[in-house]
Amino acid sequence: MTGISFADKLLPDQPEHTNLFAGDNGTLHGRLYQTILDASGIKSPLEEFELTLTEKFTLAEMASNPVNLRLLQLLIRMIGARQILEIGAFVGLSTMAMAKALPPGGKVTSIEKFDHFAEICRTNFKRNGLDDTIRLLQGDAMDLIPQLPKEQSFDFIFIDGNKECYREYFESLESRLAPRGLIVVDDVFFHGDVLNATPRTAKGKGAYEFLQRAAQASAYQRLLLPVSNGMMLMFKS
Repeated sequence: MTGISFADKLLPDQPEHTNLFAGDNGTLHGRLYQTILDASGIKSPLEEFELTLTEKFTLAEMASNPVNLRLLQLLIRMIGARQILEIGAFVGLSTMAMAKALPPGGKVTSIEKFDHFAEICRTNFKRNGLDDTIRLLQGDAMDLIPQLPKEQSFDFIFIDGNKECYREYFESLESRLAPRGLIVVDDVFFHGDVLNATPRTAKGKGAYEFLQRAAQASAYQRLLLPVSNGMMLMFKS
């Protein structure tokens, strides 16, 4: 009996999975990340896209990780998605990555609340030749979702907006998800706040309440992935 549990062997940087690494802890994450990029053929977003950025946040602070973006692209292609809805665009990096995974005739509808970021998105979509594939709606998602055409459904929904509203987003969009569609919700660990007995922040509380709701959603095949800040996959089987 070794006393090792499955919890000790979940993440690639845990001691049980790094005991043969010859470097020190200070270099482990960098080497691990670069190995993932190299093996997956993932380029830096600044190499893949012509990007106008914001002075408010760095790309690494707010945009989806390139590894996460590749996962989104794979999922979109695997389920054959043609219609995508995104809640929260920032500067449009995730929007464009998903748009590039669509087949001809596919469309991304993206909702961005803040006019500063929405304007940058429009510039980036045009600069990268994707403005015909992406429909950008500016405003609060909870106001705009009810205004979407009643007959419109989505094969893939990516939620990365206000964490306080995660449960409300999910519940308002369930009826919009096509059969065998997929909902992906990002940042659901919210910096570890959902692991506390009582979340310390409003955003953490919102993510926690969504996870509580997701745990009861038996109509979905569900998987919470320990990728970046936590990514919840919900497949409508």
